[in-house]
Amino acid sequence: MYADANSGGWQHFSDRNLKENITPVVPREILERLVQMPISRWNMKGTDVEVPHIGPMAQDFHAAFGLGSDDRHIGSVDADGVALAAIQGLNQKVEARTADLEKELSVKEAEIQTLKASVAELQAAVRRLAHPAN
Repeated sequence: MYADANSGGWQHFSDRNLKENITPVVPREILERLVQMPISRWNMKGTDVEVPHIGPMAQDFHAAFGLGSDDRHIGSVDADGVALAAIQGLNQKVEARTADLEKELSVKEAEIQTLKASVAELQAAVRRLAHPAN
C-alpha cells in the first residue's frame, strides 16, 4: 500500500500477478452475510463524540467473512471487496426478480387479451339478442 499523490488516496497492490490461491466468491452469499451483519454508528474511545463513524465491528466482520489476519481489524481491501461482491449479489437479485416480473407480466398480458376477446364475443352476442334479425 502506498499514498499516490496524483490520486489523492491510498493505493492497494492488487495486481493479479502478485496473488495466488485465487477462487471466485458467490456474490449472493456475500450479500446475505452482509445483510445479517450489524452496522452501527460509533466513535472511538477517547475521541471527540462529534467525530462519528459508521461501520461494522471487526469481530462481526471477521465472523461473517473470515478475512484478515485477526478479528480486531478490518482491512480496507477486504471491506471494499465485500462491498463490491455484495453489489454484484444485489444486482443478480434485481435481475432475477426483474426477469420473474417480466414473465409474470407477459402471462398477465396474455390473460388480458383473452379476456378482451371474451368480452367482445359477449358484447356481440348481447347485440344479436337485443336486435334479432327479422
